Amino acid sequence: MSETKPKALLAQASRDMAGAFSARLCAIGVELGIFKDLDKNGRSTSEQIATRMRLNERYLREWLHGIVLSGYVEFDKTTREAWLSAQQVQVLVDEGGRFAQYGAFKLLNSALLPYDKLLAAFRDGGGIGFEEYPPALWEALDHTGCSRYRHFLINDWLPHVPSLVKKLSNGASFADFGCGTGRSTVELAKRFPSSNFVGYDAFLPNIDKADENARSAGAGGNITFKHWNMAEGSPGKYDIVACFDLIHDLPDPELGLRVIQESMNQGGLFLLMDIEAEDDPVDNDGPFGVFKLGISLHFCMTTSMWQGGQGLGTVGLPETVLRDMSQKAGFSKVSKLDIHHPLNSLYLIE
Repeated sequence: MSETKPKALLAQASRDMAGAFSARLCAIGVELGIFKDLDKNGRSTSEQIATRMRLNERYLREWLHGIVLSGYVEFDKTTREAWLSAQQVQVLVDEGGRFAQYGAFKLLNSALLPYDKLLAAFRDGGGIGFEEYPPALWEALDHTGCSRYRHFLINDWLPHVPSLVKKLSNGASFADFGCGTGRSTVELAKRFPSSNFVGYDAFLPNIDKADENARSAGAGGNITFKHWNMAEGSPGKYDIVACFDLIHDLPDPELGLRVIQESMNQGGLFLLMDIEAEDDPVDNDGPFGVFKLGISLHFCMTTSMWQGGQGLGTVGLPETVLRDMSQKAGFSKVSKLDIHHPLNSLYLIE
């Protein structure tokens, strides 16, 4: 065996281990509301934060030192005071903000928690059921959806589909399949009050949260949310249908596309957002590639397998696969839109 030290690999291992704990420390700051407290109250010592929040000061102090070293909190060594910069607030506190990542940290931490069940799935097959994840995971998906759809979908992506915007502006029927907590549906309904929107989702708690989100946004007049599973077949006909981050999660993606095709009025449009992916999974390089494969293993793929599905996975729907599936489902045209997003792809399908 060579005695040459694997310097580059050791350096990577050090970075990865530090990054894993940094993400966990951020998740703790989000879950306990420590970042929000710092944003509200400004420069504070660990004692002051602990007193305000009724937290154990020793734990708070250890967390604070770690999060400072990770670069997510500012710190004065003389006064022992911590605070958040304006940029840190944008990333860790700003609810629904364009650059908010607090939901992503919460999502990552929550998806990792059913670890023993994931190991069992490696040995026995099957997967992890929706109910086996903590409530924080669904809250995290709601948070990330709020930022993504409020900013990217409405402001950045819709201008790339003028034909869809025209239909919605004139008044159209719109079905949002796999609507989750309704963030995409709500933002579209607010933007296009002349159209009527229906959001469908297979996870009942999501429907309750979607109704709550619609009420909070004052956008309930042209929205209905319904509990529905793709296996039930088409729920009706619509001028526009959409799937945001859904198809790769389904136990039977081909069935999903057929049901969607059957749910379109003549001349209808299908807006599909999914994960930007390469044909070969190992070609998804960079930090987002690792994230995509990691969240696939811990959530997207395993929940599909739990339902008896094929487990397409987070990177299982590259453009070539989508075009083939769409043709089999009866669609005649697939247009990939030029949105230049590192995580998502957007298609207009007819």
